Amino acid sequence: MVCSLILKDSKLLKIGLIASIFLLFSSILYSEEIDLDLASDDFDLLEDLSFEEFEADIEISDEFKISTETETLESISGSPITIEGSDTFSGSIIQSLVFGIENPGPFFKRNSRGLERVRTNINLSTKGEVFSNLKYKFGGLVRFDWGDWQGEKFRFGGNSTEFSLKDVYLDFYPSNNIWMRIGNQIIARGQFDTLSISDTINPRDLSIPAQGELSEFRQHVPAILVNFPLSDFKIEVVVTHNAKANNLGKVGSSFDPTALFQGLAVPGGSPLVPVYLKPSNQTELFARLNYSFNGGDFSVVFSDENLNQRNLKAINATTLSTELSFGFDRVRMLGLSGNLARGNYLFKYEGAQLSSMPIAGKDPTALPWHKRDQSILGLGIDYSGVDNLTLGFETDIKFTKDHTNDLSGSKTSVGQSIQARWTGLNDLLMINGTLSRLNSEKSVISSIAANYNIRDGLSLGGRLVQYHANSAADSFYPYKNQDVIMLSTEYSF
Repeated sequence: MVCSLILKDSKLLKIGLIASIFLLFSSILYSEEIDLDLASDDFDLLEDLSFEEFEADIEISDEFKISTETETLESISGSPITIEGSDTFSGSIIQSLVFGIENPGPFFKRNSRGLERVRTNINLSTKGEVFSNLKYKFGGLVRFDWGDWQGEKFRFGGNSTEFSLKDVYLDFYPSNNIWMRIGNQIIARGQFDTLSISDTINPRDLSIPAQGELSEFRQHVPAILVNFPLSDFKIEVVVTHNAKANNLGKVGSSFDPTALFQGLAVPGGSPLVPVYLKPSNQTELFARLNYSFNGGDFSVVFSDENLNQRNLKAINATTLSTELSFGFDRVRMLGLSGNLARGNYLFKYEGAQLSSMPIAGKDPTALPWHKRDQSILGLGIDYSGVDNLTLGFETDIKFTKDHTNDLSGSKTSVGQSIQARWTGLNDLLMINGTLSRLNSEKSVISSIAANYNIRDGLSLGGRLVQYHANSAADSFYPYKNQDVIMLSTEYSF
């Protein structure tokens, strides 16, 4: 990626412009001690292809191949030389601020109301082609935190910088109907905004629930994807290796996962330290059979996978700490998904039959957890019959086979989510609202967000997120006072 940028003067100019803008934003942030947040579409550049987009991409690839045959020069070795302008370079810079409006309590690093996070995200991405049937994309994220909560308030300094690779893959088209993608990628195949039933290839970011955009939710995995037709169907096979697990909050953060165990009788009474174990088998297999028809599509899904959510496996108490070991569970899934559009309505559904799902007891520290088969059915509907307004409803029903009274939850449990999205001012202003009740408990997460496009490539955003939980058995009970107000500004290019 670096070599390709050096070879093109125009791209060097773009990089210089990015650096200048970043320094300008940084100086404003430092002088006024304000800035803005993750409530933005900063990963929209990294979204994956749907089946329909894949078909269109193949058609475009064929057209491009014909149109560029006369424009491609051959080097002495016979390799094609990419013409100037065939590569594209894009990115975004997000300045963000998050303010906690409640007192979370002494367990968390931010133990009172105040500024929680001031962050700069820089996303850079480049894509192009080596040959007409071989394309590439490289994308990365630089995340810079300007300070941290220390003592009784947020303090600037002690800055931390994280770099992570996002999309780093090759697209290969052996023929007009076969597509292969190899590398770090997102493979989004779900129907729902808030549910993950049969769409389980990519782990999720749960470190700041409801505080990021949907495009930030899925985490990239190293994978090989092969997509090809079979009669009127499309078959997709995905193999991943070392895909890791859901991203959880760090110790002391607002969503520290060990907070769930503070009210339990953990032996030793010493500080809790999470230990994350590796799976015994790091290779996972996913297969999908898809059929598209006028107004909808239908898919059958099979997987042999590690659950993305690690579960408690062991508790080891010493004089210095109590280690909570979290590990993977291997399951097999047979699922289905699809949608049907009729007029102003879009009907969505997903279902999955899962084998040997781990179920905690009433006391989650009683190990090992029990294994039970589960069936999950999700149904949703979107209505867009009102000008500039889209309303959505989603529900999921979970059935646990051979459920007994000593297990947590119930034999049958239900969760719901309601969404509303309004656009106005010639699509310059967007307002989103979501209210979600988690399955098998009374925890509720609500959020309302607004985003305004000041001009092409520049937007301002704000969001209010609240967490509600009344029962100590609810998973969000330790986090019920983590409500935040978020502000953001994004410049994309």
